[in-house]
Amino acid sequence: MHRVCSAVRGFLVLSILLSAGLSSPAMAQEVRYKWLDLSFMAQSSDLAGNALTPVPDQFVDVNTSDGNGIRFRGSIGTWHNIYLFVHYDSTDMDVGATVTNPAGEEFEAPPDEFDFTNIRAGLGVRLPIGWGPATDLFAEVSYDAGDLDFGSFAGEDFDTNNKDIGGALGIRAMLNDNWELRAYGRHTPNGDVDLTLGEFDTDTVFGVGFGWQIVRGFSIVGDYESGEFSSWSVGFRLDLDED
Repeated sequence: MHRVCSAVRGFLVLSILLSAGLSSPAMAQEVRYKWLDLSFMAQSSDLAGNALTPVPDQFVDVNTSDGNGIRFRGSIGTWHNIYLFVHYDSTDMDVGATVTNPAGEEFEAPPDEFDFTNIRAGLGVRLPIGWGPATDLFAEVSYDAGDLDFGSFAGEDFDTNNKDIGGALGIRAMLNDNWELRAYGRHTPNGDVDLTLGEFDTDTVFGVGFGWQIVRGFSIVGDYESGEFSSWSVGFRLDLDED
């Protein structure tokens, strides 16, 4: 609960700072909602669990750590300030395992990786702030699908998946024609995992990001999210409605 409250306070503070910085009469281009981006993504986790194997009285303990992969995102809109979006994250995460045999003897399994895939798709609505077209508040509702694919060390099964509704509130701001900053708070049904029970749990995620347009319609983007699965990413964005 303390981490969630801290994330909410951080989001509110950053929103106020962005709003104050954009209260000048200078006008920047509108926040864009029709784009595609592809990023390298690094992710961390600290999961643990145990499961029985097909051999009686033999079980496996696992612990997860860091990994990396790709992040693909797209957005199309707006119609009456409504837009559609999709986010696809896929990472290969490190996992270690200890196998305990029926005699109580333990041995370390060779290090391995598991696949963590997270998909968000849904609808968002923007609310331009009155200082001009450079700052938008936004709200999103999404259908979130999370999947953990562990494979097996000794015949056990840690694979877990879940599908449910998520949501986000945030702010996007164009400091000028080339720089965008964004911040948001997000509720996700796939934020934590109990590997022993094979169940996902909810989480509140706080995120910040930037976009830097290096040529018209083409930007470098970076994002950071804090949560049970923390992540950072950096990549490129193609603006599909550049005028």
